Order: sequence, then structure tokens, then C-alpha cells
Amino acid sequence: MSQRIEREPRRANQNLLEYPTYTIPEAALYLGMPKRTLQSWVYDKSFKDLAQAYFIEFICKHIGISGRMAREVLKNAQLETKSRYPLLHQDIRVFFKHVLMDKPATRKWRRHVVDLSQNRQLVMEEVVDLFASRIRRNAKGELEQIYPWRLWKEGDKRRPVTIDPRIMSGRLVITGTRIPVQTIALRKKSGEQIRDIARDYGLKQETIKQALRHLGLRKAA
Repeated sequence: MSQRIEREPRRANQNLLEYPTYTIPEAALYLGMPKRTLQSWVYDKSFKDLAQAYFIEFICKHIGISGRMAREVLKNAQLETKSRYPLLHQDIRVFFKHVLMDKPATRKWRRHVVDLSQNRQLVMEEVVDLFASRIRRNAKGELEQIYPWRLWKEGDKRRPVTIDPRIMSGRLVITGTRIPVQTIALRKKSGEQIRDIARDYGLKQETIKQALRHLGLRKAA
């Protein structure tokens, strides 16, 4: 477990999604990705930084593009939106090995799709958003929760763990609860049995096993 560090107090009216909350080791553990990889993507270690880094790791791992291409996607997205977090916009879609930005019609432009992975070329093909299954947005389209899952493959609808800045200060918890996954891991490492942990929290054993597997604990049995 990583050592906690002193952080500046949250400023009045500071967006909770942009308040630096995580250390690199914590964030990497929660997202199930290498610390070195996360270090290269994260700016401020806030929830939004975490979400954008997770998107980049997601497309590299599951869509099959290189880190160099991912950087190109991020660069092009920033050029298109002038935003610090362009990959969190609702209009980002993934189609095979292409990352697309669906831009709505304006007074000057008709609706069009920009291929961020191909020098911002325009495309009109039907698109599919795989990443949408790993996040949840509110009615305003703002990102609210991340459902990281180390073992995810296309079609897998499991959401064993959740990161939500409003729940336990953004700690990784078992989905639908306020139970930190690291608390479960500490109990397992101390020698407790899965069945006993599950009974104490009123959860199924498989729920506990999946949470532990996400942390990379192979002996989650």
C-alpha cells in the first residue's frame, strides 16, 4: 500500500472531479495498470486525470493501438476541443482501431466525425463506443463513475469495482457498496478466508473474489 502524502486543502467551489486525490501507486492499483504507464499520462492525479488515463490505457490494450498512436489521438483531440480532458467528452467513440470524435452540427458546419487516429480526417461510418460500458455519466453528460476491470474483454458486462469521487473520497470500492477493496485485500493477506469476509459484509464470495482479482491477487480463492 502506498504512503499517503500531504495535499493542499480543496479550494472553495473547486470541482471535486478536478481535485488532486490520488498518488501514482494508488491510481495504478485502482485502474489495474503499470505505474510507469500511468506516470506518462497523468498530470494532476485528480479523478478526471484518472479517467482520461484509463481511457488511453483502455484503447491501447483493448483496441490495439500503440502508445505513440495514443499520444497522437490525445494531441488531435486537444486541437479539436481546446480542452484539457478531451477524451472524456461524450462525443468520443471507438471503432475497431480508430478513435473518433462525433461533432454535432453548428450554424457553420454540418454534423461530422473526425478520426483522431488518422490525422483528424473526416469519416462517416457507423461508430461503436466500447468504453461507455466502463463509465457512467449523469444527465448532463458529465463523467461520474469509472468501472475499471483488469480482466475485461469485449462483451464482459461485469463491474465488480467502482471509483466515484463522492464515495469514500474516490477510493476503489466494491460496486454498490462503500467497502474499500484494499480493506478486503488486507484481510485476505492476513490469512482470512473468502467465505468469512463475504459473510461479514453480506456479499457473495464471487463478488469478493472478483474485487481481489482486479488488484492482481491471483490467490483470490
